Amino acid sequence: MPESSPKPSERSVEALLLIVVFIWAANAPLAKFGISGLDIYVFNAIRYIVAGVALTSIALLRSEWKAVDRRDWPNLVALGLLANVIYQLAYIIGLKNTSVGNSVILLSTSPLWTAFFNARIHKEAISRRTWLAMTISLGGIVLIVLGSGTELGFGSNALKGDFLSLIAALLWALNTNYQKSFLKRYSAVQLSVILIGVGAIGLTVVALPNAMSMSWGDIGIEYYLAAVASGALSIAAANVLWTFGVKRIGPRRTSAFNNLIPVLAIALAYVTLGEEVSLLQTAGASVTLIGVWFARS
Repeated sequence: MPESSPKPSERSVEALLLIVVFIWAANAPLAKFGISGLDIYVFNAIRYIVAGVALTSIALLRSEWKAVDRRDWPNLVALGLLANVIYQLAYIIGLKNTSVGNSVILLSTSPLWTAFFNARIHKEAISRRTWLAMTISLGGIVLIVLGSGTELGFGSNALKGDFLSLIAALLWALNTNYQKSFLKRYSAVQLSVILIGVGAIGLTVVALPNAMSMSWGDIGIEYYLAAVASGALSIAAANVLWTFGVKRIGPRRTSAFNNLIPVLAIALAYVTLGEEVSLLQTAGASVTLIGVWFARS
């Protein structure tokens, strides 16, 4: 029996998720610029503090806040640490110790892990179509990286970074799935406020030693602005939309949009930086789009 096509309301959610894809793809060069002048841990702490303030303001203005069940707090704090502290550290340290190509490929396995965890946690069967779609999409990501000429270097020197990048993919998949039960009781904005608030506190603690020894006045204001913009857009706005997507169309279909990010990142690099796009990269982008199209229904 064929799977049903997305409803009009679901297409609206998918349109919002495409905005998330654009924000997260555009955030890469912005973050790269920011950490060229700011300590990487301090940069992360600033953008999470900004995101926390922005989301709290939205929640207060919209009166979205609901009393949190006392029994939920331990799990919410644990999920916040998982999604916004441990994941962030695994991603950053992993990227530092391995090649960009390795990191992109390993992180792009997140939708596959999301589908797997979704089946285990929520007892939802994984259709052959879903596995095929995710595999096709991942194959497209591999073609994109190979076409970029990036040296993959799966060797012992990069083993630590490769392992942490894979752990980051697993953590993001778990985060996407564990949000589902909380979204039955709390709004997307409220859940984002709580989880990102935990992240802001945790990452500030991590950044504190470097922040205390840093000469704040010697750093150009443009680097601080990059951290503020990254926090307001890639963390605050994008995470709310992502959480809303999980609530409306489920973890599996939401996670499929992750694979569009490298595609758009290549396009943005071509437009803004004048980087050439190879034939293999174009083929990879096309394959990825086909995979996402199958996975969306």
